[in-house]
Amino acid sequence: MGKRVSAVALLLAAGTMLALPATGAAESKRCKKTPKVGYTVSGTLVSLTADDPNTEAFEGSVTITVTEANGPATKSGEIADQDGATEGTQVAGATYAVSGDAYKLVLEEFEAPDTPSAGDAVTIIGKAERTKAKCAPEGTSVEDRTATPDIRKVVVTDSDADV
Repeated sequence: MGKRVSAVALLLAAGTMLALPATGAAESKRCKKTPKVGYTVSGTLVSLTADDPNTEAFEGSVTITVTEANGPATKSGEIADQDGATEGTQVAGATYAVSGDAYKLVLEEFEAPDTPSAGDAVTIIGKAERTKAKCAPEGTSVEDRTATPDIRKVVVTDSDADV
């Protein structure tokens, strides 16, 4: 009876070893989906070109002077400071431009015939895919793990006196 129990135990142990996935297979399940992180940049308007609804292509563009940005935006490398450096979290005073990316333009607190002008408050909202640290090759920076953001909405709030 003892030999029979040990033989069954040995077979079960061998079967369990074969059923366990390799280390790489366990990580691949974790890495199948790349999460998206919120991307928000706020500042003052420098220039704005609205999209022409009569054309198929999206021609809208906005340029702002950054006053603040959330963590994913500062770490993405998309915002360059005045010296052109993209590292670090010191983004205040940097210029940030969005063009070629279709987004929804929202104008708040504007009364006709007032239009957006330099100095109005702007918030740029989007999402960016960021590869998980354990799924990226060793030594990859956060900047390299964050994809180019998908800008979804630009909100311009009237900050000057109405005309």
